[in-house]
Amino acid sequence: MMLHLHMSSGAAKSSPILLHNLTGLDSDILVLRQNFAQDHSIPLAAGITLARISSGVSASRRFEASYLRALHSYFGRSKRLIARHDVIAVPLNTDVSLYMPDDARATADAEAQTGSYLPLASRPNDLVFFIVREVTVEPRSSRSAQNHDSDYGYWIDPAVTRISEVGAEERRIPDVLDYLGTGHLASEVNTIYCQILQFANASTAGGSTDFGLDFSILLKGARGIGKFSIVAKVAQHLGLHLFEINCFDVVADSDVNADAMLRFRLDTALASAPCIIALRHVDALIRSTTPLETAKESEMSMMILEYIDKFKDKWVSTGSPVIVIATVAEHARVPPEVARCFKQELTIKAPDEVERLNILTPLMTGVSSKDVSLQDIATQSAALVASDLNDILSRAQTSLKKRILDQGSVSFDSYLTASGDDFHRALQNVRSFYSQSIGAPKIPNVSWDDIGGLAQTRNDILDTVQLPLDHPELFAGGLKKRSGILLFGPPGTGKTLLAKAVATTCSLNFFSVKGPELLNMYIGESEANVRRLFQRARDAKPCVIFFDELDSVAPKRGNQGDSGGVMDRIVSQLLAELDGISSTDGSADVFVIGATNRPDLLDPALLRPGRFDRMLYLGVSKSHEDQADILRALTRKFKLDTALDLDSLATRCPMNYTGADFYALCSDAMLNAMSRKVDELDTRLAGLNGSNNGTAPTSLASFLTEVAKPEELDVLVSESDFELAMRDLIPSVSQSEMEHYHVVQRQFSQNV
Repeated sequence: MMLHLHMSSGAAKSSPILLHNLTGLDSDILVLRQNFAQDHSIPLAAGITLARISSGVSASRRFEASYLRALHSYFGRSKRLIARHDVIAVPLNTDVSLYMPDDARATADAEAQTGSYLPLASRPNDLVFFIVREVTVEPRSSRSAQNHDSDYGYWIDPAVTRISEVGAEERRIPDVLDYLGTGHLASEVNTIYCQILQFANASTAGGSTDFGLDFSILLKGARGIGKFSIVAKVAQHLGLHLFEINCFDVVADSDVNADAMLRFRLDTALASAPCIIALRHVDALIRSTTPLETAKESEMSMMILEYIDKFKDKWVSTGSPVIVIATVAEHARVPPEVARCFKQELTIKAPDEVERLNILTPLMTGVSSKDVSLQDIATQSAALVASDLNDILSRAQTSLKKRILDQGSVSFDSYLTASGDDFHRALQNVRSFYSQSIGAPKIPNVSWDDIGGLAQTRNDILDTVQLPLDHPELFAGGLKKRSGILLFGPPGTGKTLLAKAVATTCSLNFFSVKGPELLNMYIGESEANVRRLFQRARDAKPCVIFFDELDSVAPKRGNQGDSGGVMDRIVSQLLAELDGISSTDGSADVFVIGATNRPDLLDPALLRPGRFDRMLYLGVSKSHEDQADILRALTRKFKLDTALDLDSLATRCPMNYTGADFYALCSDAMLNAMSRKVDELDTRLAGLNGSNNGTAPTSLASFLTEVAKPEELDVLVSESDFELAMRDLIPSVSQSEMEHYHVVQRQFSQNV
């Protein structure tokens, strides 16, 4: 407890717990008046009686030895000044407490023994609060000392004062967690945090029970998004205890044991009022049942409702509020009967750029160097949640330690702070792991340099995808964005490669979907797969969903022979999702790219405005110059013979060569060059061994590593290699097929 006086400004700064003890409230204003009385003698207390303030930690015998040790240390370090009804906060580490001796009243010897295997410094993660019930003072000859003891408090000398701890009390606690370093990092500008806080303030206000303002919440959001941190922050702000029940710990081998364990935990929480009960992963309680088994769901919902009524009765009788907040990662895992137990359902969405910056700012304080831009990290960490942002910091610090070990000696400043390169590597690793966790395939590093001859198509796609991302202010007036692009044309013209290049260059998450991946034998599951796909994309925005062979998943409705109408329902669900992402709400940064060889087989509703309303035709090259661009893109990593002229080579290529045909041509040419180089090396090795005059022959490995020069091992692709490959290559699309695709182009294309 600290008080800093600033005489020049007339202001005083106090620790939160001292302010609470002085006022009895968590007020920000306290009037201090200087007292000029001469007699300031403060009596020495002969004994004090403390009572625990009931909470989940203080009620558990597992932590009793630990907080008693911490309490002994609190009073044993120095003399303390306390008064009746003061609140004392004792920090402890609940993880370390698990290694404490079983004896709750641990002696000094036990304390010394545990010090041999406990960490020398363990960061506290929780607090136990005590309240001073009674203070006893030895009879004094001076009546003045007894007159002033209630005004100035009492000195506590550990060598003289007897300290006892008896019983427990139910009361609110001061907001000191952040001050003592045990709080939860949760952005106070978060919309859900403010909403829950408003609900809680209204329901815990005086007389709220007369109007039935008790409330319970089902809080939904992706794993790691900060659901529990928000609940903890609300409890901290309101001065309520936080009682955590992890439902995965409650689940047992049998339903009977699980129910008994849950009842025991809820009964324990009832004794910790006033509190917020956080039912984490509530879906674990009914995960073992099948959709057809509703008996377990009914029992669980009845139990939750029973205890909500108990908490309400406790609230009315004692005035100690008990609020129930359940959290779940996926709402679909909670049966409707269980969800109806809660009065409110709130969903936490992935943080936007401003919220990510608010999360990063306290995390990065004092740990990042001047070349680290939090704004850039917030921009590049799209779709990441709070736990991912914390992971970026951890990985950056790990990278810093590795760099220090590699360098051997560094400056003091660089030892303390991570550099921009450390954070860049950490961000790339976290994004890679995030893509794997959501099921997004690993995208090859495809750039526009890998694609030749599609300059106009590339510009059209960037106008649709990158413009809204770079300039969102252009669409702030309610203008709808184009979110759907349909690429169609002959096979092998680069439709899939183009979609990958868009995702890579625009730094977007990428989902690639083929028709059979969405089909399921159970009724309703196929369209549910479509729904889940778009939900994953919304959680991972900005994101691109790429439907390869779209005609196989969205054919014309009414033409299918399946008796269940599965394909028709998939098309209907796909249409509904496309209508959703074209709106200006939170789905605005989700883009859909479809690719098909047969747009005439697609359901016409897909091609209406607001869905796949941008149709781009990808055909074969229209000129030999475009063909030369494709050859240059495909051979940019080759070592080419100086005599090879790609422009001249392109003039000899048929005009019905597709991009895939040119890829095959370049691959075959490289294979021919490698075969030619192997023959040259074999001939030279045979000549070398023939002139050895009886000495041991040189092996191929020795020849390659010791005799041959590096430049002699280079594989140079020559014009003859391409000519040999061209003789064996048959175009994948015939001339008659090209005429058919030209007819389709004239029928559907918008970029003729």
